[in-house]
Amino acid sequence: ARLGVFARRPAPIQVNWLGYPGTMGSSFHHYIVADDWTIPDYAEAWYSEKVLRVPCYQPNDRKRIVDETTPTRADFGLPDDAFVFCCFNASHKFTRFTFERWMEVLKATEGSVLWLLDYAPETNQRLREQAEARGVSGDRLIFAPKLPNPRHLARYPLADLFLDSTPYGAHTTASDALWMGVPVLTWSGRCFSSRVCGSLLRAAGLPDLVTDTPEEFVERAIHLAGQGRGELEVIRARLLANRDTCALFDVAKLSRSLEGLYRRMRDDYLSGNLPQPNLTNLDAYFEIGVAQDHETREMGAVTDYDGFYKAHLARRHYHHPIPADGRLWSGAEEAEVKPVSIAKPKAA
Repeated sequence: ARLGVFARRPAPIQVNWLGYPGTMGSSFHHYIVADDWTIPDYAEAWYSEKVLRVPCYQPNDRKRIVDETTPTRADFGLPDDAFVFCCFNASHKFTRFTFERWMEVLKATEGSVLWLLDYAPETNQRLREQAEARGVSGDRLIFAPKLPNPRHLARYPLADLFLDSTPYGAHTTASDALWMGVPVLTWSGRCFSSRVCGSLLRAAGLPDLVTDTPEEFVERAIHLAGQGRGELEVIRARLLANRDTCALFDVAKLSRSLEGLYRRMRDDYLSGNLPQPNLTNLDAYFEIGVAQDHETREMGAVTDYDGFYKAHLARRHYHHPIPADGRLWSGAEEAEVKPVSIAKPKAA
């Protein structure tokens, strides 16, 4: 998105939708379009924009062109008798924690393989080395060469289960998989980008593939590749049967809902109730977040997330008073705030 254009305010009402999966934190975006899963009610305080919702945040193409040639596993070096996990997300979405969970799954499912996109020889080699370091043979990582999209879509059904990444999960890659009848397993984290896949699965009628913790994600993947294979086949059949009627691929429903939101925005503007972005203390929140060592701490797995930020805000406030912001810092603590000792994460 060309933010410089938005900054010049060419329109009286400006909306954040699809260009960036999160808050813009800008003074010139009035609304963000989401759904009830990508931004739950309790999470609205984390957004500078006013949150409005459609049934499912992501629009989808019902006229995807799929190559008519049916590929085989042998065409892509996949074993015929193995359980094939896949993830066709870009490699920059792979964190250490995501990769470690995948390796836990492979170690617990004998003979299974993980099918990834072929990124570059150096990247592929590093991923295989990381697998070996975690007790998994590098040969169990198989890389799919990049192909024109119709042929890429046609090979999706060769996989048994798509494993999502976090905190930046599958978005278009998830809807591609679901369109082609491949179940996707996700852990819906806290941020927008980690919850999109859960939104798509729920809109496709598959809430049972949305897990709440990283541990549940691993356990569910292992189950579906082992004793739960019959359950997985039922899920796949349900996905294909509901594809043409589910909310995920109901473009007309999304269009009507979006038009309704536009009318609501217009009414807000005409009545003088256009929301103003709340930018108070965003610099403090940003600095706290980027100061963390994200290689040793997975922020999405922090249990008391609000408490974590409140502790850091309290320490800042003690040295340099900060105003109430209507999010986590109420200002009521100002008279009694004291320095806060925050435990450092243990080294991995």
